[in-house]
Amino acid sequence: MKKTIAVLFALASAAAVAGMNDLIVSFSTPGPDKYADGTDVKVGECYSLVYTKADGSQEIVLNYQTKLAGKCSSVVYMVDEVTAAKYSGGTWGVYLLDTRDFDNGGTPAGLDANGQPKIQPWVKAEVVSSVSNSGNFGSANADKAVSAGSYDLAAADVPQPTVTGIKIVGANVVVTVANTRPFVGYTLVSGSGATEFSAPASTGVNGDSAGEIELVAPKKDGAQFFKVSTVK
Repeated sequence: MKKTIAVLFALASAAAVAGMNDLIVSFSTPGPDKYADGTDVKVGECYSLVYTKADGSQEIVLNYQTKLAGKCSSVVYMVDEVTAAKYSGGTWGVYLLDTRDFDNGGTPAGLDANGQPKIQPWVKAEVVSSVSNSGNFGSANADKAVSAGSYDLAAADVPQPTVTGIKIVGANVVVTVANTRPFVGYTLVSGSGATEFSAPASTGVNGDSAGEIELVAPKKDGAQFFKVSTVK
């Protein structure tokens, strides 16, 4: 009984903090969220709360560093009633950023004193879009996880990978690939013909901006067709 009373009191106290006309926006993800290389999002990675106005222009309202691995921990963002007036007629969205510092072990670089990412995000993925306010409350909680294929690689100017060599090494086919990026995972997909590809034939490998990578797949009897793809 004491625990129930304590929880109710905590909820009531939180509600009392917000003014009658303040705007409250909550967001989170169920996980497991992935980077574009297929690995789980790390603690401290940034999720951006973005407001899109009726004219299509966007404003980053909040950059939040998650407290959990693989997902965005629950956030409740309160906007005072004076500022809330400008967030009317548009929609809320949430984006996952990739701010890993590959010169320091791939740890998220974090935010500066102004709440902005310390390094320019390599790429971003839309988590939730077009969520309108319901009165003074907006919920942008995602109903599905972010996959490796959710990122807009074209917007980040990620080039198409280039095959520079193919060779047989023992029981494997080794494909050498250039024009890759370290924040993206690459794999070989196989197919029964030159235009039909489906199942991944190799494990994902992170790209390398300064050099080439090798993708390895088992050699099988008969004709084999491969294509380099980003991990999904």
